[in-house]
Amino acid sequence: MRNKQLEVRQRFNVRMVYFFAATPLFLGILLFQIMQLQWFEHEKYRLQADQNRLNIIPILPVRGEIIDAQGRGLAINHIDYRVSLIPERVENLEMTLHTLAQALHWTDDKVTLLRKRIKHTRPDRSVLLDDKLQWSDVSPLAARLHHYPGINVEAGSYRQYPFSELTSHIIGYLSLANAGDVEAGFLPSEFIGRTGIEKSFEAYLHGRLGHQREEVDAHGRRIAVINRKAPTMGKTIQLALDTDIQQAASDALGERTGAVVVMDVNTGGIIAMLSKPGYDTNQFITGLESAQWQEWLNNPEKPLLNRATQAAYPPASTFKLVTGLAGLDQSSQLAEGSTYCPGYVEFSDRKLHCWKRAGHETVTMHKALVQSCDVYFYQLADQLGMGVISDAALDWGLGEKTEIDLPPESRGIIPAQSPYMMAAIKSTQSRRKKWFRGETMITGIGQGALTTTPLQIARLAAAIANGGYILKPQVLAHRPTEVLHQVNVKAEHLQIVRSAMRDVVLSSAGTAHRALNQAAWTSAGKTGTAQVVKLSTKKKNKLSEEEIQRHHKDHAWFMGYAPYENPQIAITVFVEHGGHGGSDAAPVAAAIIQAMAEKQALALNQQPDKQKMFSPTVSKL
Repeated sequence: MRNKQLEVRQRFNVRMVYFFAATPLFLGILLFQIMQLQWFEHEKYRLQADQNRLNIIPILPVRGEIIDAQGRGLAINHIDYRVSLIPERVENLEMTLHTLAQALHWTDDKVTLLRKRIKHTRPDRSVLLDDKLQWSDVSPLAARLHHYPGINVEAGSYRQYPFSELTSHIIGYLSLANAGDVEAGFLPSEFIGRTGIEKSFEAYLHGRLGHQREEVDAHGRRIAVINRKAPTMGKTIQLALDTDIQQAASDALGERTGAVVVMDVNTGGIIAMLSKPGYDTNQFITGLESAQWQEWLNNPEKPLLNRATQAAYPPASTFKLVTGLAGLDQSSQLAEGSTYCPGYVEFSDRKLHCWKRAGHETVTMHKALVQSCDVYFYQLADQLGMGVISDAALDWGLGEKTEIDLPPESRGIIPAQSPYMMAAIKSTQSRRKKWFRGETMITGIGQGALTTTPLQIARLAAAIANGGYILKPQVLAHRPTEVLHQVNVKAEHLQIVRSAMRDVVLSSAGTAHRALNQAAWTSAGKTGTAQVVKLSTKKKNKLSEEEIQRHHKDHAWFMGYAPYENPQIAITVFVEHGGHGGSDAAPVAAAIIQAMAEKQALALNQQPDKQKMFSPTVSKL
């Protein structure tokens, strides 16, 4: 018994030795951990604690506005309230969405859409749930935010386009940031410019984010605002666009499909740029329905297409100006002489007809331009050859992008014999390697494979008016003139063409006489009627009988400038399937000139001591 007690005591003493030996070790480890936490990794854990205690909430900037030349809002902001959510701070997402849906009257479809949006967003990023709300909508929710961690109600602004369809193609529209935008540094709740000015000048309009640091409890509920850095509003952009002239062009064009460009001949300022039909840009802000988007995409009139810059068409007889200038530059015998037009020209085993089947009899360059004689320009193009014509077209700014700040832009097609002769026909099945003489002849009158945009033709008219300066079209107001290059054209050759363009309007035989002879300003111009290609069976099946009949009509062109004595504006009117240039396009130009004259008269009456509008001259370029 005694030996057993001694054995137990010895085991106890051994344990105590181990205990007393281990105690300093454990105390040393504890002391080391305290030193590690308090000294060596103090900053690391303090930062983590602050991050748990503090929320940094981004504050969206107010987007810069877009105004026209008179200061009227084209893209403006309205104050609203928005509700956003940070997924990782929401305890019960489904319950929270259900509560918000009841408070803000969301539909089941909207809730489903929001679930998808949240799923595709990083959990630590703010997700926009609803916007364009009034205070009466959000005030009950705002008063109880402490019950909904992760939910924010904040004041903001939303975009509105007062002129909507009238300026849709030049102003463009916004939409919420997509995955690519987020990767580029934008927040999912930010609106980004997608087309037009909104896209081209996104960096100026967007502004810079602000932020707010908030102290929160363990449940993510806000306790206090520690500090706040206000966002920087985007810059306001003023355009050269005059909404009154844009409206006058739209009224004159009516319900027809087409494009109008009005350009300052000396500065390149875009005073009007209309493409019809347009679309309601406000629908992108209020929430574009998929059905509406599909309707626009499938509409045969293509309302999303900016016909002024993106669509290229045969320029028809407006191109005869280029052919004529090329002939004068080459001192062509026909350009300096005359020919006889019996109503056709014999070519191989066929005849190429003039638009006037009875013929124009004896024609010079002047008469050929005034009365738009096809036979004269068939023969002139045949004398010059495709190489000379294509070089002249490129020199006058056709076949290239104008560099306007409204991408995307079509460059059109200028057929050439060298080095890219087959550029216009390489997509055809024939894969021909020869350019035929007849193709050169029809190119000389603006038909065949040749295509240009209405903006290019407007710039051509401006260059003829200003002495051969090929300008960059400027969408912003008060921008310095940018001359891309100057055409090496003789003054006497320009005067020959200008005089003929004047008689297109002044002469009773001129193709634009009836529409423009009594216009408010003296003008010079050229009409064109472009033949259309036959409709495909697939396209016919999408159109009504009335639409098929309209699509068989020719395209109508007018290009020119005014006033003739002191040019200020260049105008191009294109009416898709409009009929004839003189009867369908030229009257639109007359309405625009009338609106311009009235505005200038009003400005001079109100400010008699100031210089006239659009006063810069070619000598200042």
